[in-house]
Amino acid sequence: MSALKEFDYIVVGSGSAGCPLTARLLEKKNSVLLVEAGKKERLNLTHIPAALVHTIGNKRYDWDFQTEPDPTRDNLVEKWPRGRVPGGSSAINGMIFIRGAAKDYDAWEAMGNKGWGWNAVLPYFRKMETADNDKDNALRGGLGPQRVSALRWKHPVSEAFLDSFVNAGVPLNPDLNGASHEGVAWNQGSTREGKRHSAWEAFIKPKLGNPDLTFVDGTIVETILFEGRRAVGIRAIKDGTRVTFKARKGVVLSAGSINSPQILMLSGIGDPAQLKRHGIEPLVESPDVGRNLMEHPGLYVLAEMNVTTANSLATPINGVKTLAEWVFRRKGFMSVPTAQVLAFLKSDPSFEEPDLQFHLFPFGWVKKKGRYTVPNRKLTTILVNINHPKSMGHLELRSKDPLAPVAIYPRLLDHPDDFDGVKRGLAWVRKIASTAPFGSQVINLIDVPDPSAGAAADEAYIRKSTVPFLHPVGTCRMGIDARAVLTPDLKVRGADNLWVADASIFPRHIAGNTNATSIMIGERASDLIEP
Repeated sequence: MSALKEFDYIVVGSGSAGCPLTARLLEKKNSVLLVEAGKKERLNLTHIPAALVHTIGNKRYDWDFQTEPDPTRDNLVEKWPRGRVPGGSSAINGMIFIRGAAKDYDAWEAMGNKGWGWNAVLPYFRKMETADNDKDNALRGGLGPQRVSALRWKHPVSEAFLDSFVNAGVPLNPDLNGASHEGVAWNQGSTREGKRHSAWEAFIKPKLGNPDLTFVDGTIVETILFEGRRAVGIRAIKDGTRVTFKARKGVVLSAGSINSPQILMLSGIGDPAQLKRHGIEPLVESPDVGRNLMEHPGLYVLAEMNVTTANSLATPINGVKTLAEWVFRRKGFMSVPTAQVLAFLKSDPSFEEPDLQFHLFPFGWVKKKGRYTVPNRKLTTILVNINHPKSMGHLELRSKDPLAPVAIYPRLLDHPDDFDGVKRGLAWVRKIASTAPFGSQVINLIDVPDPSAGAAADEAYIRKSTVPFLHPVGTCRMGIDARAVLTPDLKVRGADNLWVADASIFPRHIAGNTNATSIMIGERASDLIEP
């Protein structure tokens, strides 16, 4: 492959958005170079749904970013996993498939982003998926590349958790990706016949024989190349060698909410003062590049149980049995996403939309030396996060070296409404943990203060224990105002033939995990870039 080979489009990032975008551009008879920083797998470890305990924090698969201290959470410093492998974060995430609420996208459109309302994006959600639950053909898809599957295995403790929500007044929802986004339901996962079905597996692997597709892995983008303000290619480092690729029609960044803004800044698009500090000549003044970083703050609460949980499957003997069940039958604990039950609810009935999301893991893990392990204890994990955070962090360059990670400043509880939201979430955790039948199985909530300890104890717990749910968005926000990094058609403001298509475009966070929405963005981007 010549380092000067020219393509119609260059797509940077083979993750949740970059894969569908590339596939659809190929279907429009374009030649596409798909660039990935990570390396192709040899062992296909990511195919095993339960293997994320071995891929998260493993630099072979994970960028393994580290944040700056967060003053809103007792100066906590933490790791932020992001996929660094074909498939991006869809290859190492929890495989939770949830679209978000219709009102989320109507809110995007109300902010000036024409064409991003629910009625406009629903056809793309349907186009991209083949869902087990596709009986309502007005809402679900049955012909798309991305498989969305019902759970092949359920733990009894998960059913007890679901029943407790119903007993607490939360409606049972047969499909959270269907007519209503409110209620409690069994999770749906991005899996196919018991294997993880990443965006790479769904959209790109079937097209690897297409002569119009060129894929390069292990390639770090140094800068976007411009003629004037028109993007014409990229300069990158592959296996220690500097290479140049040209694009006739343009360049699309789908590198995610951390790396896409970094590449823009390295290319001279950002806050001029910050760029000049690092010796980068400003090309486009766009001070909001890397700003508006939004995350879902919430709590991971370990519950000690008086019944057997999935932790029992992690013992040596049971572990062998569980692995065999997956290898030979593609069933059992190793065949399903991490979360088995999801719930979206209004913690206050006066709210217009659900403000909290719950997950249940039918097991509990602990972190030792930066890696997750599953101890031989009767544990479950109750997760609660707020849906629409108002706190915003930001990213900054550390250096003009593309190999140097950006500095991440989260500030998860900067806005008092977000602290109050997490506090309401804690109240609901206590409520479910004391509501039968799940409540009768809970011995105690580990590290959670007793309600009698008072408000000060709860505040200290929340400040210490609130974590990001690993859904960073917004750092290349689209909008119609002058500070928006992108226009609603995903063009980089002030540049030509340059687009961004990934979760960084969010103008407001959604109620739900971000993988499905990122795939939708890739699908929609292909029509915006080339109608």
